[in-house]
Amino acid sequence: MYQTLIISAVLASLLIPLSSAIYIEVPDYDTGIASAGVKDVTNGRYGDVIFATDSGISVYTANGTWYSVNTRHPGETAYGMLAPLNIMVSAVALDSGGHLWIGYPNGLQFQTGTGYEVIQDQQFLKNLNINCMVRWGDEVWVATGRAGLHRYHDGNWTWYKPLGPENLGCHTVVSMAVDAASDALVIGSERDGVRVLQDRTGEVRFEPVVYQNEPVQGVSQVRANPFGGVYLFNRTTVLRYAPGAGVTPVLHSRDLEEFPVAINDIAATSGGMLLIASDNGIYGWNGSGVALHLTSRDGIRSNVVKKLFVDTYGRCWFVVPGNVGYIPPMTGSASLDLNPEPVQTPDVPETTPDVPDDTPAPETPPPSEPSGVTGMLEGAWASLMEWVGSVSRGLTGA
Repeated sequence: MYQTLIISAVLASLLIPLSSAIYIEVPDYDTGIASAGVKDVTNGRYGDVIFATDSGISVYTANGTWYSVNTRHPGETAYGMLAPLNIMVSAVALDSGGHLWIGYPNGLQFQTGTGYEVIQDQQFLKNLNINCMVRWGDEVWVATGRAGLHRYHDGNWTWYKPLGPENLGCHTVVSMAVDAASDALVIGSERDGVRVLQDRTGEVRFEPVVYQNEPVQGVSQVRANPFGGVYLFNRTTVLRYAPGAGVTPVLHSRDLEEFPVAINDIAATSGGMLLIASDNGIYGWNGSGVALHLTSRDGIRSNVVKKLFVDTYGRCWFVVPGNVGYIPPMTGSASLDLNPEPVQTPDVPETTPDVPDDTPAPETPPPSEPSGVTGMLEGAWASLMEWVGSVSRGLTGA
């Protein structure tokens, strides 16, 4: 039985009893996520977060409620009436108009002004198995099977063959990210290295990403960096790449622990911290070392963290076996005390390490904002209680 949880990073690190965590049993297509088998996540158009799972599409709304749809449970959504093509959803994205795009193992579905258009024709997609998608300006780029890349722009499809004249050189593209600073598309492949496309308006020419005069190999995953450039990573290494500046090492798994752990995913926060999902919990890297470490002892249920995603509110969503949850954004920059002894009323630490603030600027700032450790705890607790209230209302029907 899958469950969804929320746990405050601050409360968890102080080991407040786990009764503070909230659990929702699923699959429940009205009050919880459809499955913990999360394949992709994206920010929605309406302050929501959209999850592609192996049991359908689940949406966490701006007011803290859930709803889900799949082939067996079609329904009305904020993006129109939706009847998914397959119970397995492999990718989700929004285009420049805020329309929802959904990828499946057997085709593609995207929202139009009148409903949804379905693409299950190899005239448009040379392979119907959707690996990943990304919006780049007013275009949507789609990676399918071992068939390279497809571009959709203004109603037209263009196919870039793995061995075509544009020098893509990649059969199975598994990840893509757009560098916000240079407006370049960076592509990670299963076995064929990393490519970059720096100009989408002129002649399309993919170039290999190189490090120390050699193409980067053995790295398949690409993630955006809000400060410019992109992160490249595999199970042991994280690199940063910026067109013009090249590739620079960020960390090795042995920098996290004396006995190296496996890196499963990463997510960059707007506060400058790099979060790392591993087989030994979630690490926070502040540029020079480990600034925080959350494990199952801190309430995330399992040390094996499969996926991370930071949404527009600064919440860090995490996926562990059987559970999905999020860590609310911290509202201060204090040290996280991971002492296993429970502490009900923490003292203010004598020194405060330089840990970047993970919270983006709020859209509507509160009249007054508490400061220091006390403020951080009050903010986290208020966030938790607000979420508890919304869940309780949903469960009781109030």
